[in-house]
Amino acid sequence: MPAGLAAAVARLENAIGRRPGSAKRGAPSAGACYPYEVLVAPLGVPVCGVVDLQQRKVVIRSAERAHWDGDAFAYFLIGRPWLSMRKYGRRGYFYHLLDAGHALLNLSLAAADSAPGFRLETQITELAAEHASARAGAVLAAGVIDRTTTAAPGWMLQETVDTRMPLSDVESLITELLPPAPQPVRLHRLETPEAGELAGGLASRRSASALAGMPDADGLGEVLGRIEEYRHRLVPAFGMPVPQIKVFSRHPGIGGELPSTKWLAEAVLGQSDLLNASTFVAIHAQVRDKGLVALSSEAQRTIMAGGVTGEIGYLVCALSGVDMTGVGGYDPAMWARLCDTEDDVLFVLAIGQELPGEKADVTSTGGNHIQ
Repeated sequence: MPAGLAAAVARLENAIGRRPGSAKRGAPSAGACYPYEVLVAPLGVPVCGVVDLQQRKVVIRSAERAHWDGDAFAYFLIGRPWLSMRKYGRRGYFYHLLDAGHALLNLSLAAADSAPGFRLETQITELAAEHASARAGAVLAAGVIDRTTTAAPGWMLQETVDTRMPLSDVESLITELLPPAPQPVRLHRLETPEAGELAGGLASRRSASALAGMPDADGLGEVLGRIEEYRHRLVPAFGMPVPQIKVFSRHPGIGGELPSTKWLAEAVLGQSDLLNASTFVAIHAQVRDKGLVALSSEAQRTIMAGGVTGEIGYLVCALSGVDMTGVGGYDPAMWARLCDTEDDVLFVLAIGQELPGEKADVTSTGGNHIQ
């Protein structure tokens, strides 16, 4: 692989790819579906390659090999909702937008705009849109990077006649039912003290399968305060509305009182591993134009903002040594009533638990979200 491309891909891997020596990825995903893929393109040339973060390779057309020796590249986050929908059904479309929000924050922290003067040419963006359409998806975000990072060993460049992959019959059929693509997010490097701090949590971020870390009241209050502050400072950088958060805790004096275990069991769809969590954070916003036929671009970006906010929570908790996980299955109407809001509850985070358990959204389809 050319040195410039290898260094650029290393930055993408640091943000959303696999951890060194581990199969774990840097960004969370409902059910570990990862319903997106990444395209990369040399600036100034209308060619693109597919970044395979799982097998650690970049697939390009053999006829275009001579164009890949540069130092600056565009990249595109391509949403592929079918990868979630095949497990979660209609709800999977919602999940793929949340997952994209996680990735957007990480990319802006570790893989965006490291040098001045970078821009996305129209030919490249049109090529990415054509590729996304052929893959039953849409361009959700775009950014530019250069080779300011040391190249990661072990990556391969795979040359092929055609980078397009055939879709299954079911995936081809489902594309006719999907909403129009949202307006893509233009990713920029977040140059703030809060962003610099969160970038330090990328290497240790995880979705805890057993929430053993039970914070004390002072530590929990500090974590929640940082999540509250950072969402106000960082989410607007993506051109998205800032979701609200509401906290419910077993710690006196922190947020609202958590209802009974019986209520909680129903609200998280019987996921017993979450019933002893110390604290829950509900992320909510008014999702406009969410009819049964199609979600508007604004509605889709609002859902992605929920994912960005959730990822802020993940990274703050990682830096603080507090166990946290996103709740994959929950009843939004129950949580909305608890929050005393008419907003849509986009995401629920669980923090700190005494008893171990397995995440239901990974081990089975029983963690489905009611939508």
